[in-house]
Amino acid sequence: MQKHSERTSFLFLFAVLGVCLLPLPFLFFGQYTVRVVLADIILLLLILQVCLIVSLRRSLKVTLYSYENIGLIAGILFSGLFALVMLSYFVTSLLDTQVTLPEVAKYIIAFPRQFSYYAVFVLIAVCLLLGISNVVLIKKEGFCLNNALSLLVAVLYIGGTFLIYCISDVLMENIYIPFGISDSRLFLTLRTVFPLFLLLMLCYFECVFFGSAVMGWLAARQKPDYDKDYIIILGCSIDRRGGLLPLLKGRVNRAIRFAWEQEIATGKPLHYVPSGGQGANEIISEGSAMELYLKTRGAEDDEVFPEKKSVNTRENFEFSKKIIDGLKPDAKIAFATTNYHMLRSGILARRAGIDAQGIAGDTKWYFWPNGFVREFFGILSLEIRIHIFVAVSAAVVSAGVGCLCWFGIL
Repeated sequence: MQKHSERTSFLFLFAVLGVCLLPLPFLFFGQYTVRVVLADIILLLLILQVCLIVSLRRSLKVTLYSYENIGLIAGILFSGLFALVMLSYFVTSLLDTQVTLPEVAKYIIAFPRQFSYYAVFVLIAVCLLLGISNVVLIKKEGFCLNNALSLLVAVLYIGGTFLIYCISDVLMENIYIPFGISDSRLFLTLRTVFPLFLLLMLCYFECVFFGSAVMGWLAARQKPDYDKDYIIILGCSIDRRGGLLPLLKGRVNRAIRFAWEQEIATGKPLHYVPSGGQGANEIISEGSAMELYLKTRGAEDDEVFPEKKSVNTRENFEFSKKIIDGLKPDAKIAFATTNYHMLRSGILARRAGIDAQGIAGDTKWYFWPNGFVREFFGILSLEIRIHIFVAVSAAVVSAGVGCLCWFGIL
């Protein structure tokens, strides 16, 4: 995978170098016009699209469970729409001979706002669906903070986006500041830099959300090969009597069904590793509860190896891996969890050193949106360094634009 990524990176750098050298003949002959600039930008974006698509195809062949896949989809979405917008502006420039380079630069700077404007309509529709599913969830399962998460996120997104638009469109354009500060060069520069930074970060998280939704859907549809030795069943809450709640029962039943399917297809038996520790309000560990359930469904003692100490998904995989390595170090492994939990579980499995394929247990439709939102923030929390890097990059780009404004170029 690393060789593929390096090859794609070199290809992209070579393409960028070629695109940067492309204007030299036009400069030499004095024909470097606005149309050449636009054509150069569009060509660069198209090359970037090809590189991102090639990288995504190679990455998907290796694994579905990677933040790299999410980032590549986000990049394809952003650069693809950017190319379309620049292509439309290029067509406009053919009809308008008065277009200048500063106007092109301002149009490019305005793209994050355009992108967010397009995305916000889609995401508001998503927010409405989240709200509807949350109302049904609360009505059927009762109110708690977890059950109201997606409704809260929908309200915060709509309110936050409205606030950013107010900052970029209203406050920074029309606000009155006394003592002549609003006419100063510093204020005029900040009026561009601060909204641009906010819009770039908003675009980033919107693109990552779309990328996570696509990869979450693909992960939930994955079907493991029928060659597995062990299947790790990820635990979740049990009832007060130690019985399985519907969510956990769905995971265990899916694992049992996969074991039957594999034995029918290949004759190879599958061993279970139910994984989960004991919560504060649980009389036994989740691993033990699943073990009892499996045995009532026909599993033998030598087919079930429970893990009873983990308290989160990361420990589920780490502790289960130790059990499996002690039994068969080169075992082929699958894991069973709920559909919305598949992507983050797969990422954590890879971090624990497990090359596993996931299988999704079904859940009621109104659980999925709320669960996906929770998983989305869980995935974001795994990649803090990347978010910091993106924020710093957005700040550098915004500062560069600010310098152009400061010196009166824009």
